[in-house]
Amino acid sequence: MKIAALCAIPLLALSVALWPSAASAQAKAKAKNQMLPNGVVKSVSGTTLVVTALGKDTTFTVNPRTKVVGKGVGTKSAAKEGKPTVVDLVKEGDRVTVTYQDIGGTLHASTIEVASRNATK
Repeated sequence: MKIAALCAIPLLALSVALWPSAASAQAKAKAKNQMLPNGVVKSVSGTTLVVTALGKDTTFTVNPRTKVVGKGVGTKSAAKEGKPTVVDLVKEGDRVTVTYQDIGGTLHASTIEVASRNATK
């Protein structure tokens, strides 16, 4: 009986140690791709993108891994020697669709699809 009790203590400690990791993995698995279609870029910086859709502003975090696709993006990328930033590729007034993940209440843009360029700029 004493041996069984001694074996149970390490197993209990191991399960308690792994419990936060399992919760963290579940939170990451729940971070699904979501989409904000047909919005207009209100502002863009090296770290944020603000898009207006249905009368509401939505702020997204952007980083060098944020992918930008659309007509003319390849030409602009070539002009920046293949290393453009979001600011180089997206401008105020552009109509975009943003694919993003909500991670801990912060919206991280993974892909910005430029549907049409702002004709006035």
